[in-house]
Amino acid sequence: MNSASMNSSGSVVVLKLRGLRNALMRGPKLGFAVLALLALLLVWAEVAGSLRALHFLGSFGFIGLGVFRRVLETGLLVLSAGVTFSAVTTAISTLYLSEDLNFLLAQPITAWRVFALKVGETFLAAALVPTLLTLPVLYALGAYFAAPWWFYPLATLACVLLYALPVGLGALLAVLLMRLSPVSRVREVATGLGVVISAGLVYAVRALHPEALVARAADPLQLNSVLRELSGGGNLAWPHGWAAEVIWQAAHGQWHWGIWPLLGLSALLTVAAPLLAGYAYQAGWARSLDSSRLRLDPAPRRPSALQRGLARLGTGGLLAHKDLTLTLRDPTQWSQLLVLVALAAVYLVSIRSLPLPPIPAFRGVLGYLQLAFQGFVLAGVGVRLAFPALSTEGRAYWLLRTAPLTASQIVRAKFLGLLPVMLLLSLTLALLSASLLGLGTVTVLASLLIGVSSALTLTALGVGLGAALPRFTADNPAEIGFSPGGLLYIALSLLLSLLGVALLARPVLLSVTAAYLYPGLSAFTTAWGVGGLLGLLALTLLGTWGPLRWGAARLERLE
Repeated sequence: MNSASMNSSGSVVVLKLRGLRNALMRGPKLGFAVLALLALLLVWAEVAGSLRALHFLGSFGFIGLGVFRRVLETGLLVLSAGVTFSAVTTAISTLYLSEDLNFLLAQPITAWRVFALKVGETFLAAALVPTLLTLPVLYALGAYFAAPWWFYPLATLACVLLYALPVGLGALLAVLLMRLSPVSRVREVATGLGVVISAGLVYAVRALHPEALVARAADPLQLNSVLRELSGGGNLAWPHGWAAEVIWQAAHGQWHWGIWPLLGLSALLTVAAPLLAGYAYQAGWARSLDSSRLRLDPAPRRPSALQRGLARLGTGGLLAHKDLTLTLRDPTQWSQLLVLVALAAVYLVSIRSLPLPPIPAFRGVLGYLQLAFQGFVLAGVGVRLAFPALSTEGRAYWLLRTAPLTASQIVRAKFLGLLPVMLLLSLTLALLSASLLGLGTVTVLASLLIGVSSALTLTALGVGLGAALPRFTADNPAEIGFSPGGLLYIALSLLLSLLGVALLARPVLLSVTAAYLYPGLSAFTTAWGVGGLLGLLALTLLGTWGPLRWGAARLERLE
């Protein structure tokens, strides 16, 4: 039975890989080629940027390298916090809500092997992107210090183990919640627990106070203590400190003991979760069936004020109200909004804490460049909300197609339903960051224009790509955003964000660095200003209309 179980579990992995290969073969070849090119450009930019930063900071001796060391440690903490944000709800989706779970458990495979496979899927859904973003920086670090050959596999292992910790913890908590909490409230409890953990990690990020390091370094009385901190080891009380110290010491050809607790704790959590899930699944499944009762309310319900208002927009407005109602009913959907609000709060708090010099030109340039990072935040929102909008309909999509609705109406309804959320987030980030940094009139206006453009284009791109590459038969909702189409959406979103910032960069730079020559809004009346505004308008119109039109056409041909 053991050999048959191992063969069957191996065949399940092969089946998953074959499904991925079929998705790649049947998907748009041009889109995947663009995705591969953008991925290569991103890796090149990470490696080149990290090497330039290391060479620049290295010119200041151990002080500059110590700054990079602290930045690496803080970056690992922030990314592991991002994984923790969604690990619990993602684990519930993969461990208990996957549609292929009953089929897998009916095979001659032990239950813990099935759930081990699901824990692996949870890692891919929650931690694959942070891992891929971290590794090029680590490899650049090894290249700068001419690290020995064993640095690269060790750094890769430390990175994977660090992000496996919150995944294993999320899977273990998901199993305990499914076993102990009320069945009808599992996802609500998981959401609350995720918010509590997230708040703790946000506090840990702010407890580092990176801005205080600069302020202390400017004080001659505290300079010696700052130098000792930079030359000493990192914070070894937390796993991110272990990983950072293992990576830093290995880059210098030295072995650090932090790899052992990191390996032991990660192995304990990732092994305990599938073992406990296999033991508790049968009882939990029976309990959920026994406690599930349909509660029907025969009283007629009148349309709400919001529904009546959206009904004035026609069929699309009613579809948007339906999507909003389903989103608010499903904790796995609205909990993502809490996660993104927390990330936005960390972003704004970090901007407020920046120790900027009292130079208006410096503040203006930095305040404008941070709009690119706001685009990255919007891309993270879009891949969780806009891109899966069609796919989350599941098989119920065909019920929509039996109604007198065209594919264009469905796509437009999804777009209109998600646009207010994206606009609210984009404009809030733009206005609050501008207020915190004390930006000028031209920079604030450019921020608002780029915020509106980014919300329109990234929402349309997500809905259009999701309509062109739907996954109605996805095993669980968590894997939709991390499909090849989801990765393509992230890459194109980053490209659009950078392009929008680049179009208005010249007039903003003129107004900031030569304010005496271009007072008020006169920078927008120059050739660069008019050209940038027209370019941003063209980018917004084409970036909104094009993806929606293409996605609706592809969806119309879907049989």
